[in-house]
Amino acid sequence: MDHDWLAAAIASRRPFRFGELEVSFNGNQAAVEVPGDGGEMTDVSANPAAVREWTRLDVHGRYRPLSGARGVRRGWQVRCSPEDLPPILEAVYPLAPRHIAMAAEGRLRVEPLDAVLGRQSGRYRAARDTPPDIRKAARDVLCGICVRTPWWDGDPSGLEGAIPCPEPCSVFVSLCRDLTVLDQTPEPVDPDPAVPFATFEEPGNEIRERCLERIRRG
Repeated sequence: MDHDWLAAAIASRRPFRFGELEVSFNGNQAAVEVPGDGGEMTDVSANPAAVREWTRLDVHGRYRPLSGARGVRRGWQVRCSPEDLPPILEAVYPLAPRHIAMAAEGRLRVEPLDAVLGRQSGRYRAARDTPPDIRKAARDVLCGICVRTPWWDGDPSGLEGAIPCPEPCSVFVSLCRDLTVLDQTPEPVDPDPAVPFATFEEPGNEIRERCLERIRRG
């Protein structure tokens, strides 16, 4: 990434998408929106803490442990000054504006999967032995529903709207661990949206079931 596309878009008052957020400008006011089903939009305070609290649950009412996961609550908006946009965006996607700026400056440190799994200990020590098929399934499924681009997997996209991910997150490591310790690869079952997002050991977890399906397909 050879330029800070986010800073450039804010400076020029150019509308842009940031993950699932739609950002637009009207004079000296900025709007951050996540459209709903066409009904009335909920106004959320232009306070990062309020935005963080509002987006802590997904569309199913579940806690969002993976901050970049698609499925943010729908039908809300925030009005703020353009200068206050970065902390609002960071409240939804922690560190994202900073990672974009650091990537543009060549200062973003990238940690590959081998290094991250290799330093796991305690309960997560089993993640060190995650086989290639599980690693690939986790990468395809979990990263496939995240708004961030996995630079740690050799995908340094500099496209407009890209949010770099410099290393596998703790949710990714947890998924690798929980799939690795299975005695055998069970038959997938139907996903159940009532199962918490990151409860990978529980049958019906949507991420678990999609990974198991890919692993069994080979």
